[in-house]
Formats: sequence, C-alpha cells, structure tokens
Amino acid sequence: MSGCVDTPVLEKEEVYSNKISDDRMLLVLSAPSINDSYYAPIFQIIVDFQIKYANAILGNDNVVIIVDRDTKAYYENELPEDLLIIDEIHDIWARDFSTVNPLEPVQFVYTWASMTKQESESVQKSFDDFANRYQIQRQYANFLLDGGNIVDNYAGRVITTSRFMEDNHLSYEEAKQLLQERIGATEVAILEPDEEVLAHADGMVSWIDENTLLVNDYSDDELFRAIVMDELQSAFPDVKIIEVPVEYQNNRPGEWEGFESACGVNLNSTVTFKNIYVPVFNMQHDQEVINIIKRNSTKTVIPVDASGVCAMGGSVRCLTWQLTGENAEKLILAARKK
Repeated sequence: MSGCVDTPVLEKEEVYSNKISDDRMLLVLSAPSINDSYYAPIFQIIVDFQIKYANAILGNDNVVIIVDRDTKAYYENELPEDLLIIDEIHDIWARDFSTVNPLEPVQFVYTWASMTKQESESVQKSFDDFANRYQIQRQYANFLLDGGNIVDNYAGRVITTSRFMEDNHLSYEEAKQLLQERIGATEVAILEPDEEVLAHADGMVSWIDENTLLVNDYSDDELFRAIVMDELQSAFPDVKIIEVPVEYQNNRPGEWEGFESACGVNLNSTVTFKNIYVPVFNMQHDQEVINIIKRNSTKTVIPVDASGVCAMGGSVRCLTWQLTGENAEKLILAARKK
C-alpha cells in the first residue's frame, strides 16, 4: 500500500529594501511638496537629489522618504515603494526641526533664523504631529536650537556655535552646562560661526569617528582660524583635528536671497556607524577632501553630488534626520505597510 505525504507550501519571504539591523542607521528625508510655491523653482532638482541620495544609501544604511500624497508620483517610479511614507512635514530641512543625537534623541525648539517665527512653529508642529503619529521616542529641551547647530560624535563630544548662546541668553559656561545636562555632552566646543545667517556648526566641522574631527581650512583669515582652532583644541585635547580644503561660492543676485551658499562645503556630511556620505560639487578640491577622509577613517566614504541643492544654504547633512533602534524600526515598518 502506498501513499502520498503532502508537502507544505512555504510562503515566499518578502525581500525588503531596508534591513533592520543594529549596525545601520536610518536616514530620513522630507520631500518637497508639489504644492509648495517656495520650492517650485527647483522642485524637480530637489526630488532628483533625494532620489540619487536614497540610492546611494541603499545597501549601506537604511532610508525612508516622507512624501505627501500629491507628490508621491515623482518618487514611486524611481525608488522601491517600501522606502516611502505617505505623510506630511512642511519643509525639507529635516536636520533642523527634528531631533539631535540618533542614539538618545532630544528635540529642541526650532529657531526662526531662516523664516518667520510663525513659519518655524508651523514646520515644527508638522514634525511633532508626524513623530507622535509614529510614536517616535524623544526627550524635549525647551531651548532654541536648529539641529544643524549640533555636531557630535555620538559619544559625548559636542560642537555648537555662539548662536546657541545668543538665542537663549546664555553665558559660555551656562551653554556648556546646559548641553551637558540635556544631551549628555562630556566635552563641548562653542565656535564663532563662519557665517551669520544660520550660523550652524555643521558647515564648519565634522566628526568622522569618535576621536577624529575635520574642520574647514580657514587660513585665508588667520585671526578667525586661530579663534576656531584654539576653541577646538581646548575643548578636545585628545582629539585628532584635521583641516580640510573648502571653496566658498556666492549665490548669484536674487538666488536664494539672504542665504549663504553651501556649495564647496564638503563637511556638511552625514556620518553613520560605518559610512560617511560626503557632498561633492564638481569642484577641484572635492577629491582632496575625499582622500583626506579615506586616509583618516575606516568608514566607507560615499560621495553624493549636491551641486543642485547647495545654493539653498545646505546639502547632505542638512537634509537628513538620523534615527536608530526602535525609532528607526517604526518608520521602516511604516514604509512597508501600504
């Protein structure tokens, strides 16, 4: 007597673009809305940049893009659908109005250096609403600060500029103490900014690992260079500090009026556990900076062409919100559920 044994049919395991893993960070981008008149002149340029940036991240770290329903069509045929979260945040500069420190997130009050107070409140409310919907865990600090004005090594070494002191009416020592209390800083440097509009530290310096700091070469202004280097060396006596070439460009008359161009500033880089996403601009000094980073870091260096967006005053890091752990997993899973 013979018989048949039914063989169970195994469901095919779905393959997702993002891999939930402790050694990857999640990089979150906020898409411009097709309905936003402010970004209309370069809407497609921003979209193209974000698509190229997302593709550079894929396979190295994780990435999701928050995009509204009307704008989704500009992304969905260019990227895997499980990278897109259909929702709304009212601006693209995700670094500034979100949280600092992806390991232990803290949300400050978004300043209005680049807009009216009402506009900044509206932008941060849209972020709050989004973060609350997806139960993003974070602490709050009721002090004015753009996220681009905190550059840290995720291990206690923190850099900001004197704008943080001015906005919050703090002395130098009070500002240091506040950052120690609120974001767990152990060593703090407070720099004089190299431009007065946004005055963000992330256009000046970049940690490429816990003990290695890059700073723009300010030798064209020896007095300013001395002030910057003295503060960094005093704050971080055990850190390797390396100066890198920078080539500033001025915007054309009428082009992003009121903002200093970020074109030529390679240090506006997104740094994760294993990778460094470096903005490049088709400029002569780009390769020299890339070579310096490669010589001084074990991380993988990934150039990202930011020449289309840098005239707005920021580039790769400015457009990126970083998350880890459960917060990252929540958004990765949200993008998978359609």
